[in-house]
Amino acid sequence: MTARIIALGLASPPAVPMNEVAALLADGPGGADVARIVGGGAVHTKGMAVNPMVEDPRSWSTARRMARSLSEARALGREAVSEALRRAGIRADDVGLFATVTTTTHSAPGLDLLASELGMAADTHVLSLGPMGCYAALPGVSAGRDWVEVHRRYAVVLCVDLFSPHLQPGPYDKEAAVIASLFGDGAAAAVIAPAESGHPGLDVVDNEMLTAPAHADDLQVHIGDQGLGIVLAPTMPGAVASSIAKPVDTLLARNGLRRDDVDYWAVHPGGLRIIDRVADELNLPTPAVESSKAVLAERGNTASAAVLTVLHDIQQATPLEPGRHAVAMAFGPGATIATMLLRGANAGEPS
Repeated sequence: MTARIIALGLASPPAVPMNEVAALLADGPGGADVARIVGGGAVHTKGMAVNPMVEDPRSWSTARRMARSLSEARALGREAVSEALRRAGIRADDVGLFATVTTTTHSAPGLDLLASELGMAADTHVLSLGPMGCYAALPGVSAGRDWVEVHRRYAVVLCVDLFSPHLQPGPYDKEAAVIASLFGDGAAAAVIAPAESGHPGLDVVDNEMLTAPAHADDLQVHIGDQGLGIVLAPTMPGAVASSIAKPVDTLLARNGLRRDDVDYWAVHPGGLRIIDRVADELNLPTPAVESSKAVLAERGNTASAAVLTVLHDIQQATPLEPGRHAVAMAFGPGATIATMLLRGANAGEPS
């Protein structure tokens, strides 16, 4: 018997057009690079809890940025979890484990305080995971799956990341311009249930990870004097693409499957070049990554929440049929690739 994802809930702050952000930054040093990259970029809008046209955070201290990030993350997290619980048809006090995943929000206690605010019981297990970056959702769901398999109770995994409080001051070079335009704010929550609970959903079958330490410097997230500083090298798409086949094929082979047996692919929307390079490397048809590109265009790269957002959108459009398979994959610092094999399941169907 295994555990299955029975509901996903999303939350996002108001979307801000990226051309407005570019116009705000255009007058500063390197602003022309921002305008050029935004104008030709794949991100058209993104959620920004701190709208820089209303309140500009570029001069904020790290303490102010982190405090604002936590308050906004809790608001988004509350909304995403509430939506996921509603979709699952269960109460907050049915939840046995509440796991939170974040790279951009750090505090103890922090997001785990949402357990009591949402009405979860005082003896609900809480688990705070981070920072892992953009791949964090899949090990988070894996941890939730493992807990459910042992305890046979519901788990909720919440992924929240916010970048708008950490908008950096200029000067902007090409890399800084990409970072300013790429990363958006968002939250995603998954309800995981024991298979015998009778809910339809996605069985979490297996997972596989690969770390390529030779590319550890390609993507970094650190706390500095002005909040979070991000390093995103132009070599990252190539590093991911050159490594992606091994964990995917290992995952599938271990479960007696080939790539042709996969009905859909939830690819982390880490950037247009990454999506395209991964699709090329795995020989995925163009429709396989349309949802990833749509999420990127409308929300930006929301880090830990991003791959669950893609999974949510695919499931809403074309739910995975019982017995059929899907693969989710996400990439982040390390350089680390996380993959997960999912299988459609009917209500009342054991794993």
